[in-house]
Order: sequence, then C-alpha cells, then structure tokens
Amino acid sequence: MSLGHSPAPLKRNRIDLALVALCGLLSLAAVLVSATGGEKVVVVLLAIVLGLAIILVGSILIGYRRHTQRKVLPALIAPVLALSIIISVAATHWPLRVSYAMSRGAFDAIAQRVRGCEQGKPQRVGLVMIRKAEVYHNGIICLWTGLNPNGKTGFVQCGPDYVPFNLWSMVRLDARWQFISED
Repeated sequence: MSLGHSPAPLKRNRIDLALVALCGLLSLAAVLVSATGGEKVVVVLLAIVLGLAIILVGSILIGYRRHTQRKVLPALIAPVLALSIIISVAATHWPLRVSYAMSRGAFDAIAQRVRGCEQGKPQRVGLVMIRKAEVYHNGIICLWTGLNPNGKTGFVQCGPDYVPFNLWSMVRLDARWQFISED
C-alpha cells in the first residue's frame, strides 16, 4: 500500500492527457494534409470534419473535468488552440504555403529541367510528392501531385491573374506558382 497516495489523480491526468493529445493529433492531420499538397476543397471539408471531432473531444474533456470536480477553464486551452489551427489551415492554407516556400528552389529547378525537355519522373519535393512533371498543352510547366483523369491537382508555373485551366480550386502561392485543381 502506498503512503496515502491515490491512483485516481494519476488516472485522471492520463485521461486528460489522452484527450488533449487527440486534439493535437487532429489539428496535426489538417496541417499535414495541407502541407503535402491536399486539394483545397478536400482540406476545407477535412477541416470541417476535424473541427467537429475537436468539439466532440473538447466536450468530453470538459464533461470529464466537471465529473471529477476539477477546473474546466484549463481544459479549454487545447481544444480551442486545436480548433484555431484547423480553422487557420482551411482559411489560409498556410501549411501548403510554408511547404512550398521551403521548397521553392526545388520547384524552380524541376521546372527548368522540364522546360529543357527532361522527362519529369515521380519525385518528392519537400513534403510534396510530384507524380508527374510536364509542359502542359498551353506551354505552362505543371508539377502534378494528383493525376485524377477527371482533373489533375498540382503546382503550375504561371501568374495568379491568368491561370488557363478549367479550375475547381486554386491557392495563390506567389507571382510565379499557383496550386490548382482542375474540374
């Protein structure tokens, strides 16, 4: 028998920690899907689902803390922070922008090689998997991350004001590169 220590506080802390970790993992999922080149609409829909999951996990955490007669306010920090991250990912696509910015030189180098008639093989650029690199029929360099026959997804080297594709969605990255999904 221990010296008056109850295992209950340790168990409560583990449950709290597990629920907080789940909030963190859910927000990390949104960040990773965006950073690895997830299509804009998919990222937004995923954010909605993950946001609802965070609300559910946060509600369970708050309910559990009330049940164990502990302060609720500290338990709100993790779900609110995780929900804020998910909303920011869906609204601004900042993980994709950061991933692109960190690999911009590699994107430019691949584009230069493709422009020089080198065949674009599947390759990883930072966190993004380029499945096909080509000069599209309109003369624009395309680094495709998704090859759906109904519409490709990927990075195209053109200005943000004129993107000559049948667009489903687009994330403006800078003056030379855009992330698009064709319809």
